[in-house]
Amino acid sequence: MAVASSELTNVRSSVVFEIFLTINRWAVLLWLLIESLSFVYKNATILYPTQGQIAGEIILMLSVFFFDLFRILLGSISNRTESILLTAITIVLTVAVFFGYLYFVLWQLFVIRAELIMTIITLIFTASDIVFLILCIVFFARPSPLPTFYRQTPYQASF
Repeated sequence: MAVASSELTNVRSSVVFEIFLTINRWAVLLWLLIESLSFVYKNATILYPTQGQIAGEIILMLSVFFFDLFRILLGSISNRTESILLTAITIVLTVAVFFGYLYFVLWQLFVIRAELIMTIITLIFTASDIVFLILCIVFFARPSPLPTFYRQTPYQASF
């Protein structure tokens, strides 16, 4: 008995989420560029109380950048493999990165308008990622619509 290929596919990963993560990756790279240029500008024009303060902010900027790239990579892997555990770890990393971006909006010593706008854009992407990740957990946790017989036996084409 031949079974249509549409009956055997049970893909629950989200293409929209993958596209969103790709756009998010580019937004994070643009954020790093703008943030780096703003630190060069601020170091040249604004007198910081201590040089350690600007060094700490640069270290935090690089940490948030690398954690966010790791979070995006882990989110993409968890979406493709439909893993609930990896998706939960990605949610934890997303909350941590969200607070990192929040630092650059609320608690940074000097904030330039361009850096404020780009950081708000990345905050919107990060908050939207949390919504997508929760939806992914809901979709991944649903039972398979395939009958048990098809899930246990491999598909064999009949000639």
